[in-house]
Formats: sequence, C-alpha cells, structure tokens
Amino acid sequence: RCFGSTNTSSLFGGGRRSNSSTSATTAGGAPHERLLILGSGVAGCATALTAARHGIPVTILHAGSSRNDCNSYWAQGGVIYRNYRLREKTDNGGNSNSSNGTASLGEEGVKGLVDTPRSLVNDIRIASGYTGPLQREESESLEECVYSSQYHLDNNHRNNNNNPTTTTRRPPQGSNNSQTCPTSNVRWSEDASWKLACEGPTRIRQLLLGPKDSGTAHEHYGPHAIVPFDRQVLPTGSEDDDDDIRVYKDGSEDDVLSLCLEASHSAARIIHYADCTGKVITERITDAASKHPLIEFRGDCVVTDLIFDEDGASGSGGSSNDKMVIGAKVLDKQQNEQSNMYATHGVVLASGGLGGIYQHSTNPLGFNALGSSVGLALRLEDRLSSSSPLNNNNMNKY
Repeated sequence: RCFGSTNTSSLFGGGRRSNSSTSATTAGGAPHERLLILGSGVAGCATALTAARHGIPVTILHAGSSRNDCNSYWAQGGVIYRNYRLREKTDNGGNSNSSNGTASLGEEGVKGLVDTPRSLVNDIRIASGYTGPLQREESESLEECVYSSQYHLDNNHRNNNNNPTTTTRRPPQGSNNSQTCPTSNVRWSEDASWKLACEGPTRIRQLLLGPKDSGTAHEHYGPHAIVPFDRQVLPTGSEDDDDDIRVYKDGSEDDVLSLCLEASHSAARIIHYADCTGKVITERITDAASKHPLIEFRGDCVVTDLIFDEDGASGSGGSSNDKMVIGAKVLDKQQNEQSNMYATHGVVLASGGLGGIYQHSTNPLGFNALGSSVGLALRLEDRLSSSSPLNNNNMNKY
C-alpha cells in the first residue's frame, strides 16, 4: 500500500539522523518501511529488539532529550522471576531434597518446587483484594508455557494439558474473563495473571539474563544486554534445617541470583539490582537497542495523535472494515514543528507511564509520565467509533 510522502527531516531529536547509513528509515529501503514505537522504556525497547531480530526496521520516539528519560528508569524494587531453588522438604529424604544444585528448567526440574505459576497467580489474587477462589482447578494447574487462547478460562471447551479430551468450562464471563469480587468489588482477570506467571520467567531469560542463569540475552542482543542483577552464595541445606516446610539447596555455581521477598509474595522470587533495578535494566536494554543497526531513537518528539487510513494519508480511501493505524502526528520540541510519520509495519504504544497525572508522585518534577499511550488509544477509539463500526480484530492492529 502506498502511504505517500512526508517530510521527517526535522525529526532528528536525540537519535540518529534519517540520512544516516545505519538509520532504520534507510535500512528498510524506504522511509516508511518500519515499525513505529512510542516510548523508549523497557516495553518499547523490548518490542524494538524483537522486531529487529526479524529484520524489521524500527523507529523509537521518546518525548525527553535522553532515551533513558522514561518511567522504567525510576522503578526501584525488582522484577518478578521464579525461585527454582526453593523446594518442598520430604520426610524420608525423597526426590525434593536429593538435588545437588539448582533445579533445571526441564520437566523433571519443576517437581517439588514451592514457587509455581499457580502460587504466583494466587498471590496476585490475594494482593488484588479478590476474595473468590481461582477458577482453574488444582489438577489443571499449568507449568511455564506460552499462554495461548487454548488455555483461556473463558472458553466453553478447553483441551486438557495432558489429555486430548475436552473439558467443559464455565460460561464465558467477558472477552477478558474479568471477574468482580462480591465482597470487595475488586475486578481482576485470572487469565492475565496466568499469562504473567506462565510466560514471565522465560521472557526474563530471553531479554535480561545470560548463560550463567540459563538466559539467552547475549545470543540475541550481545553481552551488553545482560543485566548484572545482585547475586549471592547460598548455604547448603540439610534435613536438620529449622524450617520444616522448605529448604534452600546450594547451587553448582559459585553464586546464584539473589532472590528477595517483597510485598504480597509468598516466595522469594524477586531479582533486583540494589534499589535501582529499573535504572540498570533501562540502561542495558536501551544500550542494546541503540547498538542495533535496524533501530533508531528520536528524542524530543511528542506524539499528539495517531493517524489511521481514513484520514486520507494512505491514498486508498480505506473502507469501514479496513481502518489501520498507519502513523503518528509528531511534534518536534526542538524545532517547534509538527510532521506526520508513517509506518508500514504498524504503531506500538509503549509510553504507559502515568505517575505525572497524580497530585503526589515519587517521579521527579517535570517528568513526562502523563499516560500518553492510554490517552492516544482512547482518543483513537472515540474517533473510530464515531465514524463507523469497527470490529475487535481491526482494533487489535494498532
């Protein structure tokens, strides 16, 4: 589809210039042949690195002059991972305590683990204030996997994980299976919690961890992408430990990831870097993205609106069932000029920080965390719904 031409020469900002030989706008062979990402935090850079791995040129827009000027940078405590060392203690020296090292990530390695996807889902349920039981039965609990639609609880029929026969489920309770607690009136989605619990540890290994922790970040993004999380040497557990429920086992390496207990978690599963985890993750992931030849950053760029094809930009006169977001209206703060930027591979909204909309916030004064992605999405939804009907599949394209 031809999107027409637009002048983006003024949108240099803090990133590479569009006429650079390594620029994303030229790497794809055409200025619009790219994925446009709004936001330079962990979500934006992770998306950019994934797209670049598949050969897609990427342009990342950020409102600040520095690419590290994002909400991710100010995160403190740590990141939810999984404790593969914390195991149930058996009375008769069973398999749970016979391992000489940290649990492997294979099927055998998860037997007897205290920290499971189900335990994390239940912790999220309790922390949310939802007092009802989990919908997924204990016997149907999942291990780490891609939490695809076949596992969704709002399906009337779902394939059992180990059994090809179908199991009849409760009637669907909405497109996102959200439930409202009759006691606290808290609304939560169990499916979203299962997705986090089942996919989270794998994503951490892919994006942030190196070979010492079974990670692959170095393979995809280089050694500079590995985050130096805090580490510790663990004592060897024994049958005489005071804790009669669970025991730590010594790792085969000199040291292991330091896992701490936070807030409502029932197991120590938080990896961290002192008390500035967001800072070090942001620095590593933005550095990895900036070194990729298919990724460019453009700073001091504020997106004021999204462009979909019925604005006339595509020149195709899109029908009511073909409303795809094809770009963004961008204000260059340095030049005080607004231009249209188009992207044939779509637009990703990844500037979700919104601490600045509250009267009291721990974010620094003047920080640009105003929930712009949420605002852009809501504005676009209103524009689309006011012009003609649009089904959910088309809305997902942006």
